[in-house]
Amino acid sequence: MGEERFCDIALIIGKQDKNLLSLDVYTHHYLLPFTPRLRTIDFVVSSLVYASVNPLLVLTPEDTDILHDYLVKGWPDSEIYVFDKQKVEMEFLPFLETLHADHSLKTIGIFYGHFPNWFFPPVKRNLPSYAVLQYETPKEQVPVGVILPFRAFEDGIRATSQANMYDFLESLIANLSQEKRMQRVSLKGYFRPHYTLEEYYQIHMDLLDDYYFLDHLNSLVPVRPFTVPNVVSRTYRSSHVINSIVGENVHIYGRVENSVIFSNVIIDKKAVIKNSVILPGNHIGSEAHIEHAIIDEFSMENTVPNIGAKSRIGSLSAVRSNERFPQLSSGLTLIGKDIILPEKSIIGGNCYIESFVPQNVLKRYHVLRDGESLLHDEEA
Repeated sequence: MGEERFCDIALIIGKQDKNLLSLDVYTHHYLLPFTPRLRTIDFVVSSLVYASVNPLLVLTPEDTDILHDYLVKGWPDSEIYVFDKQKVEMEFLPFLETLHADHSLKTIGIFYGHFPNWFFPPVKRNLPSYAVLQYETPKEQVPVGVILPFRAFEDGIRATSQANMYDFLESLIANLSQEKRMQRVSLKGYFRPHYTLEEYYQIHMDLLDDYYFLDHLNSLVPVRPFTVPNVVSRTYRSSHVINSIVGENVHIYGRVENSVIFSNVIIDKKAVIKNSVILPGNHIGSEAHIEHAIIDEFSMENTVPNIGAKSRIGSLSAVRSNERFPQLSSGLTLIGKDIILPEKSIIGGNCYIESFVPQNVLKRYHVLRDGESLLHDEEA
């Protein structure tokens, strides 16, 4: 593995994308769930760790503690630092100088971490001094990282005013990719950006066909090799599961068709999930019917359903697009984080419930017609 080290240190940056609505509430959607048990940042970090790149620096606008705790638990043997806007302006340059003294750094790699970006086998050591790392797609060549001398990186930081340092770091890949001195290096691996809700949904639907392919790739470059062992998921006599992917510690008593079910989900008897993505922690009540929907994460205790019994969510024949959010126009319905829907709620197609809307508000507005939304400003 030491022979495959292609840079001495890596900086992981990302972009906020409002088209994803509730899904990217935290940390530049670095922690956006992807596949049944991973997060988007797991892919690029796994690639770098496998290539013996250490330390790793991560830049995020906020929520540094959440992201740092997640990364340290996943990769306890790696040296990982997380900076937000304030820490970058006040601490980043002195930190780099100390890091350089401790590690004798010669090169730095800057990578995107806000979508699945998984390269293998690792880029070899004999890279040009200035290089753009990119994937070749059928339509274009997409830059996902750059390599440059550490001294040149430091000089660029010093030439940047503190007030603009965060923006400078966030735009490094895009800006350097335009420079003619940067040589292009093609990566082999897995690259699936998701910039819209529809793309995020469709990627997971595509996984139903290519999941075994991804499992084979994971045998080449394991993603998050230091995580705890999988917890067994169970189906029961009353369950029926067709063409679906299920994460760990899932209990299915109902019916699941053509869907992706993340970890720690419970689906009660006679509940029906079709063509949907159910993110971690949700408990779907008995006789609930969910179709063509994304249910965002539920982080609270879930021994009782947070999606009430006999609720109806989503529709394949929505009659209108969302009134406020044009990204909801294909019939897809999105329920935000930590939502507790009362029993017999009816939510149509192209609907959106914002994250963290209180339970008492949801009891008052438990029926949404096609294209309607429920936001915090409706609480009054």
